Amino acid sequence: PSCHRTSSECSSEGRSEDEESRTRLIDRIAQNDTEGYSTVEAPRAEGAPFSLPAHLYPDEVLDDLTISPYASFTSLSEPRPTMLSGWLDKLSPQGNYVFQRRYVRFDGKNLLYFSSEKEPYPKGVIPLSVIEMARSTKDYKFQVITSHRIFVFRAENEAQRNEWCSTLQKKVMEQRLVGSRPRPANTAHCQKSGILELKGQKSKVFAALSLPEMWLYKSEQFFKMGIAMCFIEMRGCTIREAKSRSFELITPSKTFSFVAESEREKREWMEALQEAIAEMLYDYEVAEKIWSNKANKYCADCWAQSPDWASINLCVVICKQCAGQHRSLGSNISKVQSLKLDTSVWSNEIVQLFIVLGNDRANRFWAARLPAPEAITPDSGAEQRRDFIARKYREGRYRLPHPHYATQEEVLQTLCTAVAGPALLKTILQFFSSSEASLVSDPAASEVAPGADLCPRARDPGPEGVYNEITQPVTHSGYLHRATAPPKLPGAKKSKEDFQRTWCSLERALLFFETEKCTEPLGHIESGDLISLGVSRAHQALTSPGPTERFRFTLELFLTGEKVQQLGTDGPETLQAWASAIGKWFTPVSCHCLLGYEFQRVGQLRYKCMLNPERWQQAFFILQKAHLFICPAEEDGAEDSINLRRLQELSLVPPTETPEKKELLILVEMGRTFYLQGLSRADSAAWYSDIQASAGGWGNALRDQQLSRGDIPIIVDSCIAFITQYGLRHEGIYRKNGAKSRIKVLMEEFRRDARNVKLRISDNFIEDVTDVLKRFFRELEDPIFTLELHPQWKEAAEISSKPQRLERYKELIHRLPRLNHKTLAALIGHLYRVQKCADLNQMSTKNLSLLFAPSLFQTDGKGEHEVKVMEDLIDNYVSIFNIDEDQVSQMDLENSLITTWKDTQLSQAGDLIIEVYLEQKVPDCCVTLKVSPTMTAEELTNQVLEMRNVAASLDIWLTFEALENGELERPLHPKEKVLEQALQWCKLPEPSAAYLLVRKVPIGEGSCLFTGVKRETPKCGLLKCREEPPKLLGNKFQERYFVIRDRRLLLLKEKRSAKPEREWPLGAAKVYMGIRKKLKPPAQWGFTLTLDKQHLYLVCSGQAELWDWTTSILKAQHDDLRPVILRRRSSSDLAKQKFGTMPLVPLHGDSTDATMLSANQTL
Repeated sequence: PSCHRTSSECSSEGRSEDEESRTRLIDRIAQNDTEGYSTVEAPRAEGAPFSLPAHLYPDEVLDDLTISPYASFTSLSEPRPTMLSGWLDKLSPQGNYVFQRRYVRFDGKNLLYFSSEKEPYPKGVIPLSVIEMARSTKDYKFQVITSHRIFVFRAENEAQRNEWCSTLQKKVMEQRLVGSRPRPANTAHCQKSGILELKGQKSKVFAALSLPEMWLYKSEQFFKMGIAMCFIEMRGCTIREAKSRSFELITPSKTFSFVAESEREKREWMEALQEAIAEMLYDYEVAEKIWSNKANKYCADCWAQSPDWASINLCVVICKQCAGQHRSLGSNISKVQSLKLDTSVWSNEIVQLFIVLGNDRANRFWAARLPAPEAITPDSGAEQRRDFIARKYREGRYRLPHPHYATQEEVLQTLCTAVAGPALLKTILQFFSSSEASLVSDPAASEVAPGADLCPRARDPGPEGVYNEITQPVTHSGYLHRATAPPKLPGAKKSKEDFQRTWCSLERALLFFETEKCTEPLGHIESGDLISLGVSRAHQALTSPGPTERFRFTLELFLTGEKVQQLGTDGPETLQAWASAIGKWFTPVSCHCLLGYEFQRVGQLRYKCMLNPERWQQAFFILQKAHLFICPAEEDGAEDSINLRRLQELSLVPPTETPEKKELLILVEMGRTFYLQGLSRADSAAWYSDIQASAGGWGNALRDQQLSRGDIPIIVDSCIAFITQYGLRHEGIYRKNGAKSRIKVLMEEFRRDARNVKLRISDNFIEDVTDVLKRFFRELEDPIFTLELHPQWKEAAEISSKPQRLERYKELIHRLPRLNHKTLAALIGHLYRVQKCADLNQMSTKNLSLLFAPSLFQTDGKGEHEVKVMEDLIDNYVSIFNIDEDQVSQMDLENSLITTWKDTQLSQAGDLIIEVYLEQKVPDCCVTLKVSPTMTAEELTNQVLEMRNVAASLDIWLTFEALENGELERPLHPKEKVLEQALQWCKLPEPSAAYLLVRKVPIGEGSCLFTGVKRETPKCGLLKCREEPPKLLGNKFQERYFVIRDRRLLLLKEKRSAKPEREWPLGAAKVYMGIRKKLKPPAQWGFTLTLDKQHLYLVCSGQAELWDWTTSILKAQHDDLRPVILRRRSSSDLAKQKFGTMPLVPLHGDSTDATMLSANQTL
């Protein structure tokens, strides 16, 4: 073969420097003196730093950002994720605030909850990849937050709650850095997916086969959310065909019976599952690790590619054909194991041995004297292969002589003993190192071509040794232009005449010499003196050449003592080389993976975060494009990253307002708050400037925009929120044009910093905002529908069959980039909302399509096909984007509320901004605040009292829902969700006559709501009653006997009656204190009970009895809740309060205008 080389060629070339350094490395490993090398005797230190992976960049392609295979392998020795299990209460998603007892288990990858401890399969699975955060709440509860849903669990005590919360949050943080890729949101990543019927399940399920499991979801919507019912591991399963369209998946603990939608689907499912089960018999982990040494990608005997077998004692990786011949030698000569099947024998130490040694070095011993004509190839026959392997290993005909073992039997015996004994890695490496010493002195070795050079690797020069990055120190040298005096201002550019060309050498210190031949340095910088490193790349053209011309590529070294050293370079390549070298020189290893690529700044900062808000920590930060990476210097710190495009807040607190009298930088991203502080004034200013620049929007590409919490551009989110609030009733919305000058100014403000643009009805015109929204899409670098898919959208519009046309639209939407997909869904949802109010704004689907198609497709004029696509998307928004009924109902309620009730507003964050009155409905007692979907009546009460500075006392305050201008008042149970009640007001004849009222109630009458004491006997007594529509009780007030029992109100003929005449469920009932005056109640102490399509009017004998009945009904409805803790929040409590998905700490924003609030402000 062409890869054979003569002995003269070999001797003339010798071994490369790379081979020599690798030999030295193996020698050091054999002596166990390599610092940080993971062996059985020297295990990897607990808490040792690790490298950041490439998938922290979901929107960028960094294919070459790799960690060394060896470093990748040592991660296998990390401990398994913490296992946590136990009984918890889980809040049911079916409303009514019902907690259900569940056995919950966290295995490090998924949070699973079961009906019982013995159930083999869970009722629900929350993958770690979809969990955004876990946080503690009151009453021993904690929340597991995903992007689509909040799961609420309740523990038995605070310690148990804290253990669950801290364990989950720790894993969430780890996953962001080194975890698995988030579960795909489309079927392209699955081997098979689709709808199936599952025996024992009422409705059909959506199944997705994604190795190594088959996942079951309630629907395709849940699949996209990533929240599953359960998953079935394919390992150990079998498939059995059943009658008709049925088939069974048999697991060791349960049999799943499925019914496909057709015979064809059944066959496809069975074939896919059979292939998956077969694939699960293989384990590629060991093979991938061993193949990380390129020499192991070829068989040590015949050089076939991708060998997946090995001889453990001979230390060679071989192909399947050669493995068969090795077995025929007997296990006393060759112990053959599969890299994929026999994974149990592959200990960490054995894998390390094969990675470090490699086929090339093993063959320098076994095939050192192999004549080229006797070598075999992948095409060699079985007999030729058998004879060759016998000569090579049984007889040892081609091997080097070993200085310690004279015969082949002794060599084989020694290797067999070594692989079964202790210190395997050290022993075998010493064996091969000793034998190589004889290569130089053995004259026979030069008579034939070295067997190692038969490897195809010799034809393809390999890269540097894969372990060099671990063992080699950071060194760099070259000429740079050094500033002779520090800049007057941080970041200030000096002219070239202020720089002196200097030879720089980076070793233990950064040394400056006049020339490369000088031995006395002009100055030096120690690594401990360097606080941060800034990298400046000026991409704009130079406008002032000559003596004042400035360096376009510079480094800024911020040192202790407020010193700054500037260095200029001649080009981007030199700049990057020096930036990477200096960055790795003064940072820990965990930073090095990122420092090989362009970055703006790296250095140390002090920081505080939500996980430990009282304690300042110190860490290394790397600013790379729009990401800020955190690599803590302390062992107990967690690595993290912040996406600066998703910031809700970026603000600088002056020194006069901080306890430490130092500037404080506040970053709030997706509900997380970080406080940053530089180690010097100059360093702080430089970090703030660079972070602000990285966090701003730039360019017209969608990926370069600042993003909202919903992961869509803030400009789109803000405009949609403003138009939804104030434009739904506006006639001709989107058709009427705004003023060009105002539109230009507003567009520039959004382009400069969309995060700080606040739209107010007092300052902005609706027509200007609608034009800005259309202009944004029209000026995008690539249309929202993408130029690539434009022809396919036109083809889809020509499909005559509507179901097929809509299905094609769905396919094209799934092919859009994620950001395009989410932004398009938000916009179409908004237009769907606008056309639902067409009777008010006169904007039908056709009108909206004609106006938006040219902007979204960026076509000249009104393309017929584009308009058709827009019409279909708007009219079929619910089905195309898989919007569930609850979301549609919510949208209709909001539309009705916004268009009929003047006192409501919708914040950009999606929370409702409403007015609440304290004690009486007068303007002076009004408080405007934001009500999130999760806010309870108790939280609202405490917040109103705090905002009005009501002194804390033992008084009991409750929130009331007042209807008909206060004629009816309903006390809300402290745990009721306020927003759920407020959204119902749009159904009233006069929505504006409803409001919320917070007032004090007598402690003897309201205190029972705040205790866990239950009645020993059911509440019962005589009440005067009337019902509408009149049935058994008629339309006059009659005295009857009532009992509250088992969440039901019972009407008894007499006190001793065993069977009630009538009964009403109280679960969905509402109790209002008061009866409309037109009904002429016989006394003033009455209450109204609203039921489904029916009203009961009940009159008591006095105020005490009225309160007794009212609170009894409330407690009956909420008897499954833990008792409410009666307390008032302090100011610090309010600071930590969380509304909806807002952060746990207050955000800073402009509060000068309450008419329209920013999404970044908490009241």
